[in-house]
Amino acid sequence: MAPQVQVELQLERKLLTLDLVGYREARTREQTARGQVDEAMQKLDQALAGDSLALGTLEGLYDALSGARAAAQIAAQRVDWQVQRLGDRMRRISFLEGEAGGARQARSDSIAGRWRVLILPQKANGIFDLRVDGTVVTGSYEVGADKGSLRGFFVDRNLRLERIDAKGGFDSVFLATFDPAAQTISGQWTANELASGQPTRGDWSAARDERQP
Repeated sequence: MAPQVQVELQLERKLLTLDLVGYREARTREQTARGQVDEAMQKLDQALAGDSLALGTLEGLYDALSGARAAAQIAAQRVDWQVQRLGDRMRRISFLEGEAGGARQARSDSIAGRWRVLILPQKANGIFDLRVDGTVVTGSYEVGADKGSLRGFFVDRNLRLERIDAKGGFDSVFLATFDPAAQTISGQWTANELASGQPTRGDWSAARDERQP
């Protein structure tokens, strides 16, 4: 959901920029139309101030004034429409910003989601996909050719995971601390069983996979 909200928010901000251009163009046309009203009125005033004025001239000047007024009214309505459009766009952006902020807040306090993991000293990269129900954590992992499930607990930003290999069963424990500000997990791991020539403990860290919701 959050990535879709961000996409919509970016689109609305781009459309807001176009709406502002549309408003400025409409405002310029309105100012021009108002100037034409003033000019038509001035010509009529000058004609009426003279010693003689033909009826045809008066009617022509008044028709010009009426036309200028009608054009100015249409231009003003376009400005009003643009202002309403800007208001609707800004309300939409405000709503989406609230949705995006809420998604970030919800995510910032939870370890649920996909994580890009680095396991040392093997320098092994992988993915942990975690789900949270209260304090109980479940999920799955892929590290190289190995894959399996995860189970554990998450309390007060402290995480304990047991890794269960799909072939070998329960093989290691991962302890870590979650940093909600940085959206990272870091800690130590310990092998459940000793394996000849393989590390039995080390460090590990994880960062959110931003490609996923």
